[in-house]
Amino acid sequence: MNQVVEFFAGLLDTSDWPPRWHCGKWTEFHGWLYIISDLLVWSAYFAIPFFIIRYISRKHDARFIRLYFLFAGFILACGATHFLDVITFWFPVYRLSALVRAITAIFSWITVFYLIKVLPVAFSLRSSHELEEEVEQRKKAEEKFRNFLERMPDSIIVVNEAGIIQLVNAQTVKMFGYFREEMVGNRIELLMPRRYEKMHPFRRFRFYDTPQATQVAEGFELFALRKDGREFPVEMSLSPMETDEGLMLTASIRDVSEKKQLEKVIRDTNITLERKVRQRTEELERKNKELEQFAYVASHDMQEPLRTTSSFVALLRKQYKGKLDENADKYLDYIVQSSDRMKVLIKDLLDYSRLGREKEKRQVDCNSIVEQVRADLNRVIRESKAEVKAGNLPLLDGFPTELKLLFQNLVSNSIKFRRPGEPPVVEINSQKNNGTWEFSISDNGIGIEAQYLDRIFVIFQRLHNRTDYEGSGIGLAHCKKIVELHGGRIWVKSEPGVGSTFFFTISEMQ
Repeated sequence: MNQVVEFFAGLLDTSDWPPRWHCGKWTEFHGWLYIISDLLVWSAYFAIPFFIIRYISRKHDARFIRLYFLFAGFILACGATHFLDVITFWFPVYRLSALVRAITAIFSWITVFYLIKVLPVAFSLRSSHELEEEVEQRKKAEEKFRNFLERMPDSIIVVNEAGIIQLVNAQTVKMFGYFREEMVGNRIELLMPRRYEKMHPFRRFRFYDTPQATQVAEGFELFALRKDGREFPVEMSLSPMETDEGLMLTASIRDVSEKKQLEKVIRDTNITLERKVRQRTEELERKNKELEQFAYVASHDMQEPLRTTSSFVALLRKQYKGKLDENADKYLDYIVQSSDRMKVLIKDLLDYSRLGREKEKRQVDCNSIVEQVRADLNRVIRESKAEVKAGNLPLLDGFPTELKLLFQNLVSNSIKFRRPGEPPVVEINSQKNNGTWEFSISDNGIGIEAQYLDRIFVIFQRLHNRTDYEGSGIGLAHCKKIVELHGGRIWVKSEPGVGSTFFFTISEMQ
């Protein structure tokens, strides 16, 4: 420790050694060659750090800045050792020379350790050839991008954050009528109607605050401005694009003039069609009302003379039965039977014309309707020993009276057209199918031949003699009209001698 203190205390002491000129046998040539060489090395070592620092000050993006400074310090220290070697020829400051050499050694190893640290990073740096290839690839990618933009069917405009147009494609030139040079470098407001000038910068800044792809002008019409001053409707979508020059805004613009014209034509056509449909509907409703009124009046007017005829025929048969010949009695019976059939036909016709008069649908429990039908047909069921079975039926929105008539007609038909000597079995089921309820009413009756399956739903169509099966032939027509009132359809599957299954659909409860 004492030696260290003594070393630094006599750092500049020259009394311990003679100058280097007096150490050994230096010739003039040898000595001055040594001195001049060291001075040249020293001057070069001091010049190199100047150029390194100059390079760093001008090259702001230079890599490994700390390594440059370490090299500069190391070179300066090396140069100082050569300069002190020259000084010792006249002033033997060997202690100072040793200290500078120690500093040089420290700088040298610090530089070596830092160089070892950055060497893997340096190895990963691309060579000039690789950089040239990357530049070439970027040029090709940029060329492909430009070609892609040029082929786009929509107008593509790239705008920077200040609203200055940076790039446009060929479709933009065609759409707006400007030359490319007139748009690039100009503000985007050049292509917009003047009424948008105040609100557009605000919208653009708001987009840059939260950049994301978005559709512009949803819910209202957006217009663009051509060079000749004409406005035209457009659809526009905005997308952010990161570039070396910062965040850019890419606008894709589509001229929708033809689309708007087509929409107007469709809108006008729809208005015309709606007006015609409304007129036809009103006309149809009026004719239906007239038809209903006619059916009611006609049937009512027919009932009065029919009642009179029936009364007089009944009176004739009461007073003169057995007093006239046998043919006269038979004719009177025919007249009474025909009058009774006419009464039934008129009543059924009236019922048919009244179907659908109820305007509001209500919630209907089909299970309750089937129970009411069973009660109404109780006598027929008991007399025929019929069995009417029903599964768990749904709730519907419908017309209660009409739905009850629908089930009653189908069940009573199944009982009526039974096989002789075999009790009728009627099964009622339902299943949900694509938003509608499909009902089935099947029986073990006489069945229907295939050629008559469509004919049975036509009003007043009969397949059997009245002597075999009574009725007016209007029941299934009632059923078809009721199902259609509920937006459904009705059909039948049958096999003669085995039975029939009637199907109908009704929309589920809304």
